Amino acid sequence: MNFLKVKLSICYLILYSGIATCVYAQSRNTVLAYIDMYKQIALDNEKEYGIPAPVILAQGILESGAGTSGLTRSSNNHFGIKAGNSWKGEVYLAWDDEASKSRFRCYKSAEESYRDHSELLTSLKCYEPLFDINIYDYRRWAFGLKKAGYATAPDYAEALIGIIDYYKLYEINGGAKLRVGHTLRVTRIVDSEEPVLADECIIPEEVETEEESTRARVSRRYVVEINGIHCTVIQPGETLASICRRYDISRSDLLKYNELATDRYVREGDIIFLDMKKNRYEGTQDVYIVKDEHNLREVSQLFGVKIRKLARLNHMSEYASVEPGIEIFLK
Repeated sequence: MNFLKVKLSICYLILYSGIATCVYAQSRNTVLAYIDMYKQIALDNEKEYGIPAPVILAQGILESGAGTSGLTRSSNNHFGIKAGNSWKGEVYLAWDDEASKSRFRCYKSAEESYRDHSELLTSLKCYEPLFDINIYDYRRWAFGLKKAGYATAPDYAEALIGIIDYYKLYEINGGAKLRVGHTLRVTRIVDSEEPVLADECIIPEEVETEEESTRARVSRRYVVEINGIHCTVIQPGETLASICRRYDISRSDLLKYNELATDRYVREGDIIFLDMKKNRYEGTQDVYIVKDEHNLREVSQLFGVKIRKLARLNHMSEYASVEPGIEIFLK
């Protein structure tokens, strides 16, 4: 068995088990390198603008794919900020969730992007309530950003919290890991700046909450191959629009590649192909025995084979449901 077949077998095993952990080996290192490179800028912005450094960094990681997205590499735009009519600088065109490419702000450096992000949050009225929240309460800041409309992804706040907790970003400004469902309280100030947090708000490092266990995979950004076709899996806080930006693919093409009429039913954990699926499965497996109830499209996504081709091979309707135990021919 060659290397590609081994890699695909591992990916299939993981995808079938419902756990999205097949990652590029450098993914965690990429994020850690990003944190190391930009944490001082985030801390400087926290001091100047009053925005928590862990939240700034988590947004940068999420919005830019830890600096790997096409938008970020081409324009130094780390926060997906679009160029409105008031923007006087250079513009970069990239796919988002619109019919044509969207206009994004270009920056001369990452530092300029970070500063513009902070100035945006401090200048718009919708973000004013955030600045009543303690800078060490990253949980309320995350939910506050979502409520203020920074992003449309339903799990955006949880995604930020997951990144902060997984990479211990709360440590960079002297904060602590916070207990789910509790509001942070500062009981006293030491040396005029260093806070002492209330014990009831802090959760021990060795304890993993239910939220953390379900959100930990937000930090694992990856592309895998199924049937020789590049694909990714939607993470918490992601949308088709963010995938369009990251891989520079139009929304219409992404829908076509995944045989979707709309992204209305796309959910976290779904496989998303970044190129056209094939007419037949090219791996060694000839037949798939259904393990859980699926429709034919879900089987199509598991193996990277077009729905109509699977339907023809199996003398079924393209919209058929398939029950556990049924054999589906792949070639």
